[in-house]
Amino acid sequence: MCFDARQHPQAQRIYHTGMRLARETGTSLTTRHATANLVASTAYQAAWLGHHNDAAALLDIAARTPDLPSAAAAVIADRRVYAAGRRNDPDAVLRFRDEALGHLGSPDERTPWWATWLTKDSVDAATGRAYLACDQPTRAVPFLRSRVEATGPDYPRDHLHAMLDLADTVHQCGDGDQARELLDQAEGLIGTVSSQRMVHRFDTLSSAVAAA
Repeated sequence: MCFDARQHPQAQRIYHTGMRLARETGTSLTTRHATANLVASTAYQAAWLGHHNDAAALLDIAARTPDLPSAAAAVIADRRVYAAGRRNDPDAVLRFRDEALGHLGSPDERTPWWATWLTKDSVDAATGRAYLACDQPTRAVPFLRSRVEATGPDYPRDHLHAMLDLADTVHQCGDGDQARELLDQAEGLIGTVSSQRMVHRFDTLSSAVAAA
């Protein structure tokens, strides 16, 4: 929630507190797996902020956690997709995408509750965002369009996020009309989603499209 509110130092402290508490409460595999998820979440924020070496190191640590359930390994690989895009490594984007889909395709009935959100559509979204971060918007379009189609009114935050991603991408591809259409639709969702990060992105995109 703090990350979504663009309160990055507070979010970082919460992640670190969670990891410290996990170390203090025990060394069971379940605790280690949950800690790996916290480490991967911290890495996602680091990648967002441009701290690429920190993100890569944290994700390596998370991936080395013993006996990870397939779904947990998929979540970590999904985080690596986005981090690869942020550091402008398109080859790694595809490699980690394949890794995430491979884990999702081999379920082992040990899925922790915090990993149930990840689906192929979610990996598509991460892949599209990664290509967008790599300044390859044309490659991003089919992945992000698929994500928009897969989300709906039951999940307004996910739908808004997907629409903003696609609006950003088609704008960078030079299709201002479609970008404006997507932003018009996104405007109807802004008031239903409590996310300063989304509001800031909507405002920034709207200004960029209007100025084009």
